[in-house]
Amino acid sequence: MQTRTPSLTTYVVARRAARGGALYGEPMHGTTPRELGSAGAQALLTELFEPGADRLAHSIGVGRCAEHVARVLGQPELLVSAAYLHDIGYAAAACDTGLHQLDGARYLRTLGASGDLTGLVAHHTAATVEAAERGLDVALRREFPAPSGELLDLLTYCDMTTSARGEAVTVDERFERIYDRYPPDHLVSRSMQHAEPGLRRTVSGIERRLARSLR
Repeated sequence: MQTRTPSLTTYVVARRAARGGALYGEPMHGTTPRELGSAGAQALLTELFEPGADRLAHSIGVGRCAEHVARVLGQPELLVSAAYLHDIGYAAAACDTGLHQLDGARYLRTLGASGDLTGLVAHHTAATVEAAERGLDVALRREFPAPSGELLDLLTYCDMTTSARGEAVTVDERFERIYDRYPPDHLVSRSMQHAEPGLRRTVSGIERRLARSLR
């Protein structure tokens, strides 16, 4: 049975308003953890984003990409769950600092998500670069240590080859559309320009792995 979250969201927002500070960093206590496997992650998306919203379409597209990558490379369901939930920090229920990776990881932690899942969400797609621009890099690293292993690169690959509407695109197209959406002096544009060389290397490396596996 699908579990709904409105009561949790109302509780968190009310406490935050009463105390005037962010509460999304608080671990969950005394509540049954939310099921956040692939199916549970998709159900949560539909609760938090409006039908037809770009964020929903993009998140579903990244999740579908991760399902393919996981099948081809033999990766765990954790990758797929993280892909569906990677942009959950843009949801109104989660948005707090403006750094969606941090906000998403904090929100998922209130639902009882594992450290492995919150770490992937917190650090996907060169999150530390934008975090530094926002003065949140210390908080990000302190609360969510960077994941070890290859899952973070695989998640970033899925994000950087999926458009805002959930379509498969090249990394060139992805960057072009990001720079079209944000003016050059926008914080997101500056962050992506700084992160672009590393992100391109990550995507190229995963593309080579996928090509070898599909031969």
